[in-house]
Amino acid sequence: MAQGVMLWYDLHALAAAVGPLLLVSSVLVATSSTAANCGRKCGDVRIPYPFGIGVDCAWPGFHVSCNHSFTPPRPYLYNIEIKDISVEAGEMRVYTDVVSNCYTSYNTTEYVTTSSQVDLGTPFLFARSRNEFTAIGCGAIAFLRGRDDASYSTGCITTCASLEEAAHDGDDCTGLGCCQVPSIPPNLSVLNFSFGSGSMIGNPAWRESPCSYAFVSEKGWYNFSRQDFGRAGSKGLFVESDGAKSVPTVLDWAIRGNGSCPSTAGEVAPACISAHSECANVTNGEGYLCNCSTGYAGNPYVIGGCININECKQNPCRDGTCYDLEGGYKCKCGFNRVKDKNDDNICKQILSKSDIVVIAIICAVAILSIVLIFLRMEHEKKKLEDTFKKNGGELLKNIGIKTFTKKEISKITDRYGTFLGNGAFGKVYRGTIDNNQHVAVKRPNTFDEVRREDFANEVVIQSYISHKNIVRLVGCCLETKIPMLVFEYVPKGSLQDVLHGNKKINIEKQPLSLQARLAIAIESADALAYMHSSANQNIVLHGDVKSGNILLDNNFMPKVSDFGISRLISIQKHHTSFVIGDMNYMDPVYMKTGMLTEKSDVYSFGVVLLELITRKKPRYDENNSLPINFVKYYMTDSRAREMFDDEIKSPEVNIDCLDMIGKIAVQSLKDDVEERPTMKQVLEHLNLVRNKLMDTEISI
Repeated sequence: MAQGVMLWYDLHALAAAVGPLLLVSSVLVATSSTAANCGRKCGDVRIPYPFGIGVDCAWPGFHVSCNHSFTPPRPYLYNIEIKDISVEAGEMRVYTDVVSNCYTSYNTTEYVTTSSQVDLGTPFLFARSRNEFTAIGCGAIAFLRGRDDASYSTGCITTCASLEEAAHDGDDCTGLGCCQVPSIPPNLSVLNFSFGSGSMIGNPAWRESPCSYAFVSEKGWYNFSRQDFGRAGSKGLFVESDGAKSVPTVLDWAIRGNGSCPSTAGEVAPACISAHSECANVTNGEGYLCNCSTGYAGNPYVIGGCININECKQNPCRDGTCYDLEGGYKCKCGFNRVKDKNDDNICKQILSKSDIVVIAIICAVAILSIVLIFLRMEHEKKKLEDTFKKNGGELLKNIGIKTFTKKEISKITDRYGTFLGNGAFGKVYRGTIDNNQHVAVKRPNTFDEVRREDFANEVVIQSYISHKNIVRLVGCCLETKIPMLVFEYVPKGSLQDVLHGNKKINIEKQPLSLQARLAIAIESADALAYMHSSANQNIVLHGDVKSGNILLDNNFMPKVSDFGISRLISIQKHHTSFVIGDMNYMDPVYMKTGMLTEKSDVYSFGVVLLELITRKKPRYDENNSLPINFVKYYMTDSRAREMFDDEIKSPEVNIDCLDMIGKIAVQSLKDDVEERPTMKQVLEHLNLVRNKLMDTEISI
């Protein structure tokens, strides 16, 4: 009755006694022996370094023997036959014994080999996840114990009432004729597996399935079959090694006894002597393994053992070209292909053939479009030049009037970013020219050929006007279909905004004394009188006099704007069919006949005078006409004083002055233009009012 097989080799003391110098020396001896007379095969099994046949050809603790009594020869680790060795995985597969026990009755057994113990010396441990403990039989208790102190113990029970009730062939081992422990713990160098006494459990099927077997084998190696219950097991179930039943078992090996991988950057582990090799700590026990770096393969334990892999032989690049590099490779994509964002080895097609055709057509269209755009730009350039000439650009240029290009106007206004107001003439934008001077850029709404003929003359006339109470013309832009004008910027806004406020631009009406109002009236009248009689010995008509066109600076000095050019009516032509302006201020005679005269400006100014003394709009309280009502009250029941602005009614002297201003306004609003005063006469009467006001203030 065999009691077991004891395998015991302890090289731990030897490895501990070998110093670093001796280890390095051993490496040099072994590698030189490898090149000289160290065999690297035993029969059909490769023996790669750090293993070697004999002590001088191996790293300490890694020597094996080659038994030539077999054909072909067989390699052995101690007395355990070696199946194969893997440098890459750090594994060795060996053949280990099978324990067996056969029933001679329901509860009596014939002991065959009921226990076995395998003791591994340094540097070997049982692979923790690569092996499984299996027991086969219809009445068996199998035990698995480990470590020198037997601190690890497990097992499994397998039963079956009859052969028919056992698991079917190929089923998992779940206790019906077969049971398994699917893994073993790490750091095991000693394993003992055995059967319990037959009296502990019976075998009802002992006649059909008398024998039980237990073994530690490579995971996945065993597949259950009912035929395995026989005394010899099923045909081919076990390997016959040295005349005994054996199974393949996986061992982990590592360079042990020298600690782990160096923690200092640049330091190399003693065993990893090949270039392009690296150290990796093992997870089963202590020690380390050597691996070839990515892109290299071979044996990292020998000099020059890690060799560059030509990955391109396996064509890893899908739909691309592979270029082998030292330690790697590179995939390059050809025309119309690009690397996949998730996998650099895949070249994806960007466009289908139909897409390429479409793109070719698009490119052709794009080129044609660029040509057309260029031609259009040339055409626009020519058009700008023609427009400049048509608008009298050469004439204005010759007399020294500043002209701005269309591009310059866009820059000055910051692309028309600051909107100031909107009137009958068009829109106004604030801008800044090179000397940081603020300007107002006016864009008229409409412009026809008749008006275009007079444009240059109007600009010339405007350039000659020089009066402190007239907004100064800075320049003009003639490249646009409708010419644009650049004037000095007057910051406080219009008299209309100051008198009545402007909710659209958040301006509240402001306090204004009679003295200030009278000064505004006198200086505005002075500007209009200058235009009518002394502007370079030419008569210039405004045509749109109103409080909205009298601008005020920060000191309430008035500046008349939007005359002449805004109206675009030639001074040689008093009659026009193009009547434009604010109907609330417009001379009824001009409105009916189209005849614009100096007296038309006088009428409009009369309405402005009424605004100044009443602070009422020309059309107030929804539909009341300021000029009609005031004239009616003034001429009939003398109720005109009731319409004066309360802010300026007192003292009594103010009432007299207001009466005088009211009289001037009424005279200016006469239906018969011949009865209206000239602007010069209006100015003289207003100066008389100011003299009376000043004399009264002095006497007081």
